[in-house]
Parts: sequence; structure tokens; C-alpha cells
Amino acid sequence: MNEYPNTLDELVADMELNPDKYKHLQFILNRQKHINLGLGQLYLVVNNVGFGLYRLEDVDYSEGLILMSFTNPATGNKAEFSLDINNKHPQVFLVNWRDIEDMVYSEVTSNYTDHELQELENELP
Repeated sequence: MNEYPNTLDELVADMELNPDKYKHLQFILNRQKHINLGLGQLYLVVNNVGFGLYRLEDVDYSEGLILMSFTNPATGNKAEFSLDINNKHPQVFLVNWRDIEDMVYSEVTSNYTDHELQELENELP
């Protein structure tokens, strides 16, 4: 008997029923927050070699492995890796770029008055 769901849909359903079991995967397979499994979205990809900004192009699933394909938007270089759904300590971390932008915007806006923000907004192209 295998210790993993058979399909990506079954994995997402199992994650919804057992969120604690899959906390380490919720960065990408969360239906409510990131629609379409994050396809086309930018991610800060961090591993033990370094980090970079990549666009998620494809997500597949087979026998307990999430297979992800990325493209670096600046260089066009492709990167692929697989993530074992049972490995609670992955070697790669993904942070949705929109989440980073939201954190930075929140920090910036907390340091300025509404009037100052309006002035900044008027200066943007």
C-alpha cells in the first residue's frame, strides 16, 4: 500500500482534510490563496546553493513527488525539481513574490502618512 495520494487532486483534497500533515506543502498547493496552483506566478526560490526569482510554469504529481518547472524571467533559464510530499524538511523553499511585495508594501505604508503615500503614488509612472 502506497503512503501517498494517487493524483494531484487527491493530494489537494487530502491536504484540506489533514492540514497538519502537509504544512510543509501549503506554500504551493493552497486552492484558496493561490489559484491554479500558482502557475504563471513568480516565486523566490531558495536552496542551499542560492536564491533567485522564477516563474512557475508547470506542476505535476507522480507517486508522492510534486514535480515543478520554473523559468527565470530575466534569463529564460529553466529549472526543475521534485518535492517528496512526505519530506517535512525540503531542501528548497518557495515564497510567492506577491507575498513579499505585500509585506514590503505593508512595511512602507506603515511608515508614511496618507498624504505622503499619495505623493509617492503620483510620482510612479
